[in-house]
Amino acid sequence: MRMNRGDFHIAIFCKAPVAGFVKTRLIPAYGADGARDIYQRLAEHTFATVHTTCEAHGASASLWVADNLTHETVQRWSETFNLPTHLQVGEDLGVRMLHCLQTMRQQHQRVLLIGTDCPAFIAANLLDAANALTALCPWVFVPAEDGGYVLVGTNAPSAAPFANVAWSTSEVMAQTRARISNANLNWAELDPLWDVDTADDVLRAKRDGFL
Repeated sequence: MRMNRGDFHIAIFCKAPVAGFVKTRLIPAYGADGARDIYQRLAEHTFATVHTTCEAHGASASLWVADNLTHETVQRWSETFNLPTHLQVGEDLGVRMLHCLQTMRQQHQRVLLIGTDCPAFIAANLLDAANALTALCPWVFVPAEDGGYVLVGTNAPSAAPFANVAWSTSEVMAQTRARISNANLNWAELDPLWDVDTADDVLRAKRDGFL
């Protein structure tokens, strides 16, 4: 089943770019301001990729902010990249993701959820993820090389993949596979991509021309 034009939505999770509160693992190498600047550049690269994808393929997108919807940079992102803003809701990442997916599924046939840490995303990755969602396959993931995942998508959101997952660990994708398998749900996995969490990742992003 191929995707029809405009039948998918891309939700992006982000934080307001405040020094000391974003990319904290980079602070020892780059300082609080430097880590914030790296975060902001990664975010804007992601927004540009999503914006181009939406314009070319009739999709839509939104920005889901963890903290401050009124931050001036968040407002600028919203205006520049045509991203309506929403506040993330929930005490842990799994609850917040589920709330986002359920909310946007009310308006769109397929919903993809990504963060801002994976500069390797291109439009083809997003289109392949949307195409993987069918009546027989309600979930899709793009694993991360570090053991997590950089994209989750669904056309039938449920809590199963997110139950009792140890977020921010190398076990996230493995635990998610176990949860979704135990729920007797089908899922697709695309080729892994890498995200930026460490100073070595920053160097990789610079070598590849993303920063």
